[in-house]
Amino acid sequence: MGGAAAPLADDGYGSKGVFHKHNIRGTLFCAVFVMGAILYGYDGTYFTGILAMNTFKKDFGTLTPSGYVIDSKYQSLFASIVQAGEFVGALAAGFIGNKSGRKGAMYVSVAVVTLGAVLQLIVTGSLPLLVVGRLILGMGVGVISNCVTLYLSEIPPSAIRGSMVSSWQLFLAIGQVLGAGVAQGTKDYTSTFSYRMPIALNIAITLIIFTGLWFVPESPRWYVSRGRDDEAAKSLERVHKNNPDADIARELRRMTAAREAEINESGGSTKWSDLLHGVERRKLLAVFGILVCQQISGVQFIFSYGTVFFESIGMNDAFLVTMITDVVEVVGVLVSFFLVNRYGRRPLLLYTTVIMAALLLVMGGLGTISSDVRTKAENAAIASMIIIYVFFFNLAWGPLAWVVATELAGGRSRSRIMSVGTAAFWVAAWAVTFTLPYLYNTDNGAGLGPMVGFIYGGGAVIAFLFVYFYIPETLGRSLEEINMMLELEVPTRSWQNYHAHLDGHRVEPSVVGAKTDAPKQRFLEDVDAPETGEKAVKQSGSQNATARSSTEVGSLAPTKERTEV
Repeated sequence: MGGAAAPLADDGYGSKGVFHKHNIRGTLFCAVFVMGAILYGYDGTYFTGILAMNTFKKDFGTLTPSGYVIDSKYQSLFASIVQAGEFVGALAAGFIGNKSGRKGAMYVSVAVVTLGAVLQLIVTGSLPLLVVGRLILGMGVGVISNCVTLYLSEIPPSAIRGSMVSSWQLFLAIGQVLGAGVAQGTKDYTSTFSYRMPIALNIAITLIIFTGLWFVPESPRWYVSRGRDDEAAKSLERVHKNNPDADIARELRRMTAAREAEINESGGSTKWSDLLHGVERRKLLAVFGILVCQQISGVQFIFSYGTVFFESIGMNDAFLVTMITDVVEVVGVLVSFFLVNRYGRRPLLLYTTVIMAALLLVMGGLGTISSDVRTKAENAAIASMIIIYVFFFNLAWGPLAWVVATELAGGRSRSRIMSVGTAAFWVAAWAVTFTLPYLYNTDNGAGLGPMVGFIYGGGAVIAFLFVYFYIPETLGRSLEEINMMLELEVPTRSWQNYHAHLDGHRVEPSVVGAKTDAPKQRFLEDVDAPETGEKAVKQSGSQNATARSSTEVGSLAPTKERTEV
């Protein structure tokens, strides 16, 4: 399955931790943006709690002999309409982010989420306003899912980039715990306060983010992409202030060199249609695939229907079990911080997928026992499978899908690739959320119950195959280095055999005696090439990997014969 990658060249800032004094400013700037993940996580769990509240059922449900219930079609509509909004928001984020930057996109998302929450609150019991409000709120969250993950990958040095992007999942999980806690605290109120208070808390979160945005810099990589190099330098200075190890000029030089190379290769402009050709298509498929695969193992059904699910299998306190699940999610993400920089992205994704598939299949097997004869122990076992699944999902797939996506979406089409990728993510999330009631419920549905584990277990198998054949190991590499390796078509399972040397103005052969007639070309060398004579050098002058820039960008060399540049 591939072992951990060997230590790679850093970006000039060493391997100091997230809270080291040299990295603390970047960490704090990221902390403001990642508050957006709380909105995403919060919405899922407070709303699944609302769906189980008696007051909400009375205002929006149908009276039956057993009391008020929310029909499957309305359960599906209420929970899934937000994903439709998130899809639209994610697509719009590409345009917004390119024009106004990561901060501009965040300001837009804060305003849109606030509007969506207000619409749900202004008239009690209005189904149209509830649906429209959730749609608009989802649009804001869709923009957030794009601009936050990009910002988290573009601000910190590569040594802590994985942890910073993984914090998206951590804060998402914190938002889920917060949502479950708020729903637990208000569920017993007999007035509309029980469900309106959780909705109103969205506005409080947006106000905190809005205040924090006044103090954070714009992404230097966005400035560089817009040709505003002086502002990029100022942004880098703010991020690395009081860090004597920082080489702002060198980092800026590498960014601008990569930009110039891409300008020459693309003829000075980029189009949406570029995503369908060459290396941009590979990047798009990688980002699209990793984010969709995160969803097809069914985590969204736990996210959107957790409380209802636990209630349906006979758990006495479904709200409490939901809170336990959300706390386990936080623990899983925290544990992942200690593993990701030790074992890499690929191994964690692959090994946890095997475990997740097994847990889902066991759940499906227990679901074959009729609910009428299933014992409390068997119901508890089903709930346990879900809780353990959530732990392993958040050990890898939860945070790392976003890490890998932002790392592989390099170059001048970065915002567009992430826009399409996050839109695909929301479509997949919507599909799971929308179809679950029809698959799970006996009321106008297939009545599968916990046997949906068979379907989502199959999704986990697909996710395993995709990662194995398509996702390379990116641990320890700068974004510019990753982009160059994609352009030079390094095979997916061979990335650990290569080192890149990136220094905006200089290229130096990594093997003594290696010759090149084009010293300004990018080149790479395969560690598996014959040892006799000069090693075979795969240069970027090949048909599919030409460096069409006269700017000296870098080189790739084997891991076991590294020469520093």
